[in-house]
This record gives sequence, structure tokens and C-alpha cells, in this order.
Amino acid sequence: MERIAIEAARLLFSESGAGWAVAALLGLACLHLYRENLRSLEARVSDTGATATALERASQTNAAVAAALESRTRVLEDLSRLVAEIARGADRSDERAREKFDEILRLVAALRQPPR
Repeated sequence: MERIAIEAARLLFSESGAGWAVAALLGLACLHLYRENLRSLEARVSDTGATATALERASQTNAAVAAALESRTRVLEDLSRLVAEIARGADRSDERAREKFDEILRLVAALRQPPR
């Protein structure tokens, strides 16, 4: 790029007069590069906007997933407590049934014994 600028300056000040044509062409080339650079920057800004939108959607999705997982965790904890209560109740019920069964066996054994 530097080499082109030096050559353009040399031609601009040369005596043949072709330097002005080169200067005009260089100006047009600079204008074209400027416009291309603006288009590129606009595309990058648009891409950045799309990326920001996608990140926002992903963030909302992640928040929804986190809420669903928290709800699921609460339900599992509630179920776990309920199962523990049922198990304790079943143990108590088994113990009462065992006591009644033992009492019935004692009564049957008492009935089987001959009177004294």
C-alpha cells in the first residue's frame, strides 16, 4: 500500500500530467474501499445483533429449564418425604399387626391347653 502511495505521488508531480489522472483514480479507489468497509461494518453490526438476540433467547430458555429443574427437584423432595412417611406408617402398622397376631396365638395356645 505504501509503495502504491509513493508511486502515485511520483506520478502526480511528474511533468507528463498523468499524475492527476492517477490521483483521481486513487480517490475513486479510496471511495470504493470506504463504501466496502461501511458495508462490512454494517454486516458485522447486523450479525452482532442476531447473536445478541440468539443469546437472549438461550438465556430465557436456560432460565425456563432451571425453573423446571427446580420444580422437579421440589416434587422429588415431596415424594421422598411422602414415601418416608408411608414407610414409617407401614412399619408401625406391621408392628401393631404383629402384636395382634401374637395375642391371637397366645389365645389359641391358651384354648388348646387342657383345663387344670
